[in-house]
Amino acid sequence: MINELNFPVVLENGREIAYGGDQDWFPQKFQQNAGCASTTGANLAAYYAKNDPKCARFYRGNTGRFLKTEYLDCMQELYRYMTPGSMGFPLVNRFARKFVQFAGEHGGVSVRPHILCRENRPGERIRFVKQAIGEGNPVALLILRHRAPELEEDNWHWVTVTGWIEDAAGDSVIFSDCGRRDIHPMNVVFEPRSENVLRMAWFSC
Repeated sequence: MINELNFPVVLENGREIAYGGDQDWFPQKFQQNAGCASTTGANLAAYYAKNDPKCARFYRGNTGRFLKTEYLDCMQELYRYMTPGSMGFPLVNRFARKFVQFAGEHGGVSVRPHILCRENRPGERIRFVKQAIGEGNPVALLILRHRAPELEEDNWHWVTVTGWIEDAAGDSVIFSDCGRRDIHPMNVVFEPRSENVLRMAWFSC
């Protein structure tokens, strides 16, 4: 069974080109290299604008038909809040504060952050994600370090968790990652090892 949010699919010239935003759309090289936090923030903003009427002002474009140009405008707006430094934007608490600020300044919406920095009990990360998705909220996932070869490109990187797939062989997690819809085994992504350093946040609107 697939448990997946009604997540933005982005169009260009009438064609579906991306599942959420892609930091490579930014015009400047530094933004392309370090704009993953603001891309994730824009994914959350666009998702909530599409699915929650009180969050309509989170996104200035058409939420019935997400166009690349308008989605990039949203990414640029979130970049103002989540401007990366020389090491990027690897701070989940600051990400949460900035998204709360963004929500308050775009429609006066009060959002409550839920943050998980480390797993204190077995399965806590998986429960955290399933609770968020089950309540209709995407998860901002910061992968600071991970030992899995398939996640090597995602080290020191933000992605957006949009759902999970239940299967007898094992559950999988769905990401929006640089405009791709990626699927990874949940027990790999959330493997409880010291080499895997993850931070997560989701928001109650």
